[in-house]
Amino acid sequence: MMTMKKISYLLILLAFLFSCKKYDFEINNLNGNKVGIIGHGGMGIGHTYPMNSLESILNCIHLGADGTEIDVQMTKDGILVAFHDINLEESTNLSGHIYDKTWAELEGARYSYPHYGNYKLIRLDDIFKTIPNQDQYTYFLDFKNFNPNKDAAYFDVLNTEIIKLIDKYNLVQNTYVEFKSEKLIQELQAIRPDIKQFIYTEYYLALSLAEQYNLHGLTISVDQLSHEKVAVAHSKGIMVATFNTHSHKRNVTAVEHNVDFIHTDRLEHLMGILKD
Repeated sequence: MMTMKKISYLLILLAFLFSCKKYDFEINNLNGNKVGIIGHGGMGIGHTYPMNSLESILNCIHLGADGTEIDVQMTKDGILVAFHDINLEESTNLSGHIYDKTWAELEGARYSYPHYGNYKLIRLDDIFKTIPNQDQYTYFLDFKNFNPNKDAAYFDVLNTEIIKLIDKYNLVQNTYVEFKSEKLIQELQAIRPDIKQFIYTEYYLALSLAEQYNLHGLTISVDQLSHEKVAVAHSKGIMVATFNTHSHKRNVTAVEHNVDFIHTDRLEHLMGILKD
């Protein structure tokens, strides 16, 4: 009869062997037959560092990822800030919305987890100012346009700030701007058609809009993808990025679909199965 000690040892051994499983992927995509390893908000959901914090993004880059996705919102005074949630109180010591506040009102914001971490809300400009050799990495800027008042002045300021950031750090070749809104796609494309855009919405609508506006790609949850859907997009010259890869199994599934980029929450695992 096996003792508890032996059972525990066996479970640890099985877990180790499973973690060391080797995969023989045959990748065929539009990214040079290579899956771009993109950290989701840096190190991803559930990591020690809060998503979109400077520490999370730098750690992702330093580990050897190909790049990072960053969630972006704009303040009332036109400052681009890295933050995911619609409400500040969901994950910080402040309440309200980014779009209702100036940067001066947000500058003291701290993430409420982990306790005593003292991780700050940060501007995009400060992120790119800190990343060494910015041109060596790929960036997905996911614009969370929660502001209900999207008038002409809003579009003008948003586009001005996007262009200013991309030009200041020479990011036009290695940055993809993600929008859900057709109007935002139109506005930016009319001014700067050289800035690469991905559409982030339901698969068939995204595919249609990507064709209509000659976009670089579409961003779709791994739950909505299949090998066949990715192949259809690729046949039209449209790249595919995916997210919601918050487990080892989902990482593997995304790779097997032949996507071009994975915004992963399990960064080290994805690096391990692709870079061995």
